[in-house]
Amino acid sequence: MNTIFKTQLKNANLKLKEHYNNNELIKQSREFAREKINNALNKDGTLNWKKLPKLLNSNPKLEKSNKYEVLTKGLAFAPSFISEYNTCNFASLGCGLGCLNFAGHGQEHMLCNGKHNVLIARIVRTILYYEYREQFLKQLHKEIKTFSNYVHNQNIKNNTQLICGIRLNVLSDILWEKIDITLFNDNPNITFYDYTKNPNRNVSHIPNYSLTFSRNEMNDLYCEQAFNNNMNVAIVFDIKKGYTIPKTFRNKNVLDGDLHDARFLDSNNHYVGLRKKGNKIDDTGFVINVNTFFNPIKMAS
Repeated sequence: MNTIFKTQLKNANLKLKEHYNNNELIKQSREFAREKINNALNKDGTLNWKKLPKLLNSNPKLEKSNKYEVLTKGLAFAPSFISEYNTCNFASLGCGLGCLNFAGHGQEHMLCNGKHNVLIARIVRTILYYEYREQFLKQLHKEIKTFSNYVHNQNIKNNTQLICGIRLNVLSDILWEKIDITLFNDNPNITFYDYTKNPNRNVSHIPNYSLTFSRNEMNDLYCEQAFNNNMNVAIVFDIKKGYTIPKTFRNKNVLDGDLHDARFLDSNNHYVGLRKKGNKIDDTGFVINVNTFFNPIKMAS
Protein backbone atom coordinates (compact mmCIF):
# COMPACT_ATOMS: atom_id res chain seq x y z
CA MET A 1 0.00 0.00 0.00
CA ASN A 2 1.25 3.47 -0.79
CA THR A 3 2.11 6.00 1.91
CA ILE A 4 -0.68 8.43 1.06
CA PHE A 5 -3.30 5.70 1.42
CA LYS A 6 -1.90 4.60 4.79
CA THR A 7 -2.01 8.19 6.07
CA GLN A 8 -5.58 8.68 4.85
CA LEU A 9 -6.55 5.42 6.51
CA LYS A 10 -5.04 6.42 9.83
CA ASN A 11 -6.76 9.81 9.79
CA ALA A 12 -10.12 8.29 8.85
CA ASN A 13 -9.92 5.80 11.70
CA LEU A 14 -9.13 8.55 14.21
CA LYS A 15 -12.10 10.63 13.06
CA LEU A 16 -14.47 7.65 13.07
CA LYS A 17 -13.36 6.65 16.57
CA GLU A 18 -14.02 10.16 17.83
CA HIS A 19 -17.36 10.32 16.03
CA TYR A 20 -18.71 7.11 17.54
CA ASN A 21 -17.28 7.77 21.00
CA ASN A 22 -19.34 10.98 21.13
CA ASN A 23 -22.64 9.34 20.17
CA GLU A 24 -24.91 9.09 23.23
CA LEU A 25 -27.02 6.21 21.87
CA ILE A 26 -23.87 4.22 21.17
CA LYS A 27 -22.37 4.93 24.59
CA GLN A 28 -25.60 3.87 26.28
CA SER A 29 -25.84 0.73 24.13
CA ARG A 30 -22.29 -0.24 25.08
CA GLU A 31 -23.31 -0.20 28.74
CA PHE A 32 -26.41 -2.32 28.08
CA ALA A 33 -24.28 -4.76 26.07
CA ARG A 34 -21.85 -5.17 28.95
CA GLU A 35 -24.76 -5.79 31.33
CA LYS A 36 -26.15 -8.48 29.05
CA ILE A 37 -22.79 -10.25 28.85
CA ASN A 38 -22.27 -10.07 32.61
CA ASN A 39 -25.72 -11.56 33.18
CA ALA A 40 -24.82 -14.45 30.87
CA LEU A 41 -21.46 -15.14 32.47
CA ASN A 42 -21.24 -18.22 34.71
CA LYS A 43 -18.99 -18.32 37.77
CA ASP A 44 -16.52 -20.56 35.94
CA GLY A 45 -16.14 -18.02 33.13
CA THR A 46 -18.28 -19.87 30.60
CA LEU A 47 -21.08 -18.13 28.75
CA ASN A 48 -24.74 -19.09 28.92
CA TRP A 49 -25.63 -18.68 25.26
CA LYS A 50 -29.35 -18.92 26.00
CA LYS A 51 -29.06 -15.46 27.54
CA LEU A 52 -27.22 -13.99 24.55
CA PRO A 53 -28.31 -13.01 21.04
CA LYS A 54 -27.84 -15.53 18.26
CA LEU A 55 -24.64 -15.01 16.31
CA LEU A 56 -26.29 -15.72 12.96
CA ASN A 57 -29.48 -14.08 11.82
CA SER A 58 -31.11 -12.68 8.70
CA ASN A 59 -32.29 -9.33 7.37
CA PRO A 60 -34.34 -8.10 4.40
CA LYS A 61 -31.28 -7.72 2.13
CA LEU A 62 -30.07 -11.27 2.83
CA GLU A 63 -33.58 -12.62 2.31
CA LYS A 64 -33.68 -11.16 -1.22
CA SER A 65 -31.45 -14.08 -2.22
CA ASN A 66 -34.25 -16.55 -1.43
CA LYS A 67 -35.79 -16.05 -4.88
CA TYR A 68 -32.43 -17.11 -6.36
CA GLU A 69 -32.63 -20.39 -4.41
CA VAL A 70 -30.11 -19.25 -1.82
CA LEU A 71 -30.90 -19.38 1.89
CA THR A 72 -28.59 -17.04 3.77
CA LYS A 73 -27.70 -16.05 7.30
CA GLY A 74 -25.15 -13.49 8.37
CA LEU A 75 -23.00 -12.45 11.30
CA ALA A 76 -23.67 -8.81 12.16
CA PHE A 77 -21.01 -7.18 14.31
CA ALA A 78 -21.05 -3.52 15.29
CA PRO A 79 -19.07 -1.78 12.53
CA SER A 80 -16.09 0.53 12.89
CA PHE A 81 -15.51 1.69 16.50
CA ILE A 82 -19.13 1.39 17.65
CA SER A 83 -18.27 -1.37 20.15
CA GLU A 84 -14.96 0.38 21.00
CA TYR A 85 -13.22 -2.37 19.01
CA ASN A 86 -12.51 -1.56 15.37
CA THR A 87 -14.05 -4.17 13.08
CA CYS A 88 -13.45 -2.17 9.87
CA ASN A 89 -9.75 -1.32 9.70
CA PHE A 90 -9.99 -0.15 6.08
CA ALA A 91 -13.05 2.06 6.45
CA SER A 92 -12.98 5.53 4.97
CA LEU A 93 -14.77 8.51 6.46
CA GLY A 94 -17.44 8.23 3.76
CA CYS A 95 -18.33 4.60 4.27
CA GLY A 96 -17.90 4.84 8.05
CA LEU A 97 -20.34 7.73 8.42
CA GLY A 98 -22.75 6.33 5.82
CA CYS A 99 -22.64 2.78 7.20
CA LEU A 100 -25.79 0.67 6.99
CA ASN A 101 -25.61 0.02 10.73
CA PHE A 102 -28.33 2.66 11.18
CA ALA A 103 -30.44 1.50 8.22
CA GLY A 104 -33.31 -0.96 8.08
CA HIS A 105 -33.96 -2.62 11.45
CA GLY A 106 -31.02 -0.70 12.87
CA GLN A 107 -32.47 2.79 12.45
CA GLU A 108 -31.71 5.02 15.42
CA HIS A 109 -35.34 5.69 16.33
CA MET A 110 -36.20 2.00 16.67
CA LEU A 111 -36.07 1.85 20.45
CA CYS A 112 -37.92 -0.52 22.77
CA ASN A 113 -38.29 0.72 26.34
CA GLY A 114 -35.45 3.13 25.72
CA LYS A 115 -33.10 0.46 24.35
CA HIS A 116 -31.87 -0.13 20.81
CA ASN A 117 -31.91 -3.93 20.93
CA VAL A 118 -30.51 -4.43 17.43
CA LEU A 119 -27.52 -2.21 18.15
CA ILE A 120 -26.99 -3.80 21.57
CA ALA A 121 -26.97 -7.29 20.02
CA ARG A 122 -24.35 -6.23 17.47
CA ILE A 123 -22.16 -4.77 20.21
CA VAL A 124 -22.58 -7.91 22.32
CA ARG A 125 -21.43 -10.15 19.45
CA THR A 126 -18.43 -7.92 18.83
CA ILE A 127 -17.31 -7.89 22.46
CA LEU A 128 -17.72 -11.67 22.66
CA TYR A 129 -15.61 -12.10 19.53
CA TYR A 130 -12.74 -10.04 20.96
CA GLU A 131 -12.89 -11.02 24.62
CA TYR A 132 -14.24 -14.60 24.56
CA ARG A 133 -12.77 -15.74 21.24
CA GLU A 134 -12.58 -19.49 21.94
CA GLN A 135 -16.17 -19.74 23.17
CA PHE A 136 -17.35 -17.44 20.39
CA LEU A 137 -15.84 -19.58 17.63
CA LYS A 138 -17.23 -22.76 19.17
CA GLN A 139 -20.72 -21.24 19.19
CA LEU A 140 -20.30 -19.91 15.64
CA HIS A 141 -19.39 -23.38 14.36
CA LYS A 142 -22.44 -24.77 16.17
CA GLU A 143 -24.85 -22.23 14.65
CA ILE A 144 -23.38 -22.72 11.17
CA LYS A 145 -23.90 -26.48 11.43
CA THR A 146 -27.47 -25.97 12.63
CA PHE A 147 -28.30 -23.71 9.69
CA SER A 148 -26.55 -26.02 7.23
CA ASN A 149 -28.58 -28.98 8.50
CA TYR A 150 -31.76 -26.92 8.19
CA VAL A 151 -31.06 -26.12 4.52
CA HIS A 152 -30.14 -29.76 3.87
CA ASN A 153 -33.40 -30.97 5.42
CA GLN A 154 -35.39 -28.42 3.42
CA ASN A 155 -33.85 -29.78 0.22
CA ILE A 156 -34.77 -33.33 1.13
CA LYS A 157 -38.27 -32.40 2.23
CA ASN A 158 -39.09 -30.29 -0.82
CA ASN A 159 -36.84 -32.00 -3.40
CA THR A 160 -35.00 -28.73 -4.00
CA GLN A 161 -31.36 -27.71 -4.47
CA LEU A 162 -31.18 -24.61 -2.31
CA ILE A 163 -27.71 -23.18 -1.71
CA CYS A 164 -26.67 -22.60 1.89
CA GLY A 165 -24.99 -19.18 2.12
CA ILE A 166 -23.20 -17.57 5.06
CA ARG A 167 -22.06 -13.94 5.14
CA LEU A 168 -19.58 -13.59 7.99
CA ASN A 169 -19.14 -9.82 7.64
CA VAL A 170 -22.56 -8.21 7.36
CA LEU A 171 -21.26 -4.89 8.72
CA SER A 172 -17.59 -5.65 9.41
CA ASP A 173 -14.40 -6.56 7.59
CA ILE A 174 -12.81 -9.35 9.64
CA LEU A 175 -10.16 -11.53 7.97
CA TRP A 176 -11.88 -14.84 8.66
CA GLU A 177 -9.47 -16.70 6.41
CA LYS A 178 -6.79 -15.90 9.00
CA ILE A 179 -8.95 -16.14 12.12
CA ASP A 180 -10.35 -19.64 11.59
CA ILE A 181 -9.74 -21.51 8.34
CA THR A 182 -11.68 -24.48 9.70
CA LEU A 183 -14.90 -22.53 9.21
CA PHE A 184 -14.45 -23.12 5.49
CA ASN A 185 -12.67 -26.47 5.56
CA ASP A 186 -15.27 -28.07 7.83
CA ASN A 187 -18.20 -26.80 5.77
CA PRO A 188 -17.48 -27.49 2.09
CA ASN A 189 -21.22 -27.60 1.37
CA ILE A 190 -21.65 -23.97 2.42
CA THR A 191 -20.86 -20.97 0.24
CA PHE A 192 -19.34 -18.18 2.33
CA TYR A 193 -19.16 -14.67 0.91
CA ASP A 194 -18.36 -11.11 1.95
CA TYR A 195 -17.60 -7.58 0.84
CA THR A 196 -14.20 -6.17 1.77
CA LYS A 197 -12.49 -2.78 1.56
CA ASN A 198 -9.11 -4.34 2.30
CA PRO A 199 -7.04 -4.43 -0.92
CA ASN A 200 -4.69 -7.01 0.60
CA ARG A 201 -7.26 -9.76 1.08
CA ASN A 202 -6.93 -12.82 -1.11
CA VAL A 203 -9.08 -15.93 -0.58
CA SER A 204 -8.38 -17.63 -3.89
CA HIS A 205 -7.09 -20.65 -1.93
CA ILE A 206 -10.53 -21.13 -0.32
CA PRO A 207 -12.92 -22.57 -2.92
CA ASN A 208 -16.08 -21.89 -0.89
CA TYR A 209 -15.31 -18.26 0.07
CA SER A 210 -16.14 -15.42 -2.32
CA LEU A 211 -15.05 -11.81 -1.83
CA THR A 212 -16.31 -8.67 -3.56
CA PHE A 213 -14.10 -5.61 -3.27
CA SER A 214 -16.02 -2.62 -1.92
CA ARG A 215 -14.92 0.71 -3.37
CA ASN A 216 -14.80 3.89 -1.29
CA GLU A 217 -13.27 7.34 -1.78
CA MET A 218 -9.88 6.22 -0.44
CA ASN A 219 -9.33 2.76 -1.94
CA ASP A 220 -10.49 3.67 -5.44
CA LEU A 221 -6.95 3.23 -6.77
CA TYR A 222 -7.12 -0.49 -5.85
CA CYS A 223 -10.22 -1.30 -7.91
CA GLU A 224 -8.19 -2.42 -10.91
CA GLN A 225 -6.07 -4.62 -8.66
CA ALA A 226 -9.26 -6.24 -7.38
CA PHE A 227 -10.40 -6.97 -10.94
CA ASN A 228 -6.99 -8.51 -11.67
CA ASN A 229 -7.51 -10.75 -8.62
CA ASN A 230 -10.83 -11.96 -10.08
CA MET A 231 -12.94 -9.95 -7.64
CA ASN A 232 -15.88 -7.82 -8.68
CA VAL A 233 -16.07 -4.28 -7.31
CA ALA A 234 -19.10 -2.94 -5.45
CA ILE A 235 -19.79 0.75 -5.89
CA VAL A 236 -22.45 3.02 -4.38
CA PHE A 237 -24.37 5.31 -6.73
CA ASP A 238 -26.44 8.34 -5.78
CA ILE A 239 -29.61 6.71 -7.09
CA LYS A 240 -32.92 6.32 -5.29
CA LYS A 241 -34.66 3.02 -4.70
CA GLY A 242 -36.76 2.00 -7.68
CA TYR A 243 -34.60 3.75 -10.29
CA THR A 244 -32.27 2.14 -12.81
CA ILE A 245 -28.51 2.01 -12.38
CA PRO A 246 -25.98 2.56 -15.21
CA LYS A 247 -25.35 -0.40 -17.50
CA THR A 248 -21.66 0.49 -17.67
CA PHE A 249 -19.16 2.38 -15.54
CA ARG A 250 -15.51 3.02 -16.39
CA ASN A 251 -15.83 0.80 -19.47
CA LYS A 252 -17.05 -2.20 -17.47
CA ASN A 253 -20.53 -3.70 -17.23
CA VAL A 254 -22.52 -3.01 -14.06
CA LEU A 255 -24.71 -5.52 -12.24
CA ASP A 256 -27.66 -4.43 -10.10
CA GLY A 257 -26.43 -5.38 -6.64
CA ASP A 258 -29.74 -4.61 -4.95
CA LEU A 259 -31.56 -7.49 -6.64
CA HIS A 260 -30.02 -9.95 -4.19
CA ASP A 261 -27.12 -10.25 -1.78
CA ALA A 262 -25.60 -13.53 -2.98
CA ARG A 263 -22.55 -11.95 -4.60
CA PHE A 264 -21.02 -15.33 -5.42
CA LEU A 265 -23.71 -15.68 -8.13
CA ASP A 266 -22.39 -12.62 -10.00
CA SER A 267 -20.48 -12.91 -13.26
CA ASN A 268 -16.81 -11.98 -13.05
CA ASN A 269 -15.21 -8.70 -14.14
CA HIS A 270 -18.19 -6.49 -13.26
CA TYR A 271 -18.97 -3.53 -11.09
CA VAL A 272 -21.78 -4.25 -8.65
CA GLY A 273 -23.96 -1.15 -8.46
CA LEU A 274 -25.67 -0.37 -5.15
CA ARG A 275 -28.16 2.43 -4.57
CA LYS A 276 -27.42 4.88 -1.78
CA LYS A 277 -29.42 4.05 1.35
CA GLY A 278 -30.74 6.59 3.84
CA ASN A 279 -30.98 10.36 3.62
CA LYS A 280 -27.50 11.33 4.80
CA ILE A 281 -25.68 13.65 2.42
CA ASP A 282 -22.28 12.38 1.33
CA ASP A 283 -19.65 14.95 0.43
CA THR A 284 -16.62 12.66 0.69
CA GLY A 285 -16.73 11.01 -2.72
CA PHE A 286 -17.81 7.64 -1.32
CA VAL A 287 -21.12 7.87 -3.18
CA ILE A 288 -20.75 8.35 -6.93
CA ASN A 289 -22.95 11.11 -8.34
CA VAL A 290 -24.33 9.70 -11.58
CA ASN A 291 -26.02 12.90 -12.77
CA THR A 292 -22.92 13.86 -14.75
CA PHE A 293 -23.11 10.78 -16.98
CA PHE A 294 -26.41 8.95 -16.43
CA ASN A 295 -30.12 9.71 -16.12
CA PRO A 296 -31.84 7.20 -13.79
CA ILE A 297 -35.28 6.05 -14.96
CA LYS A 298 -38.12 4.88 -12.75
CA MET A 299 -38.33 1.09 -12.94
CA ALA A 300 -41.60 -0.72 -13.59
CA SER A 301 -43.18 -1.92 -10.35
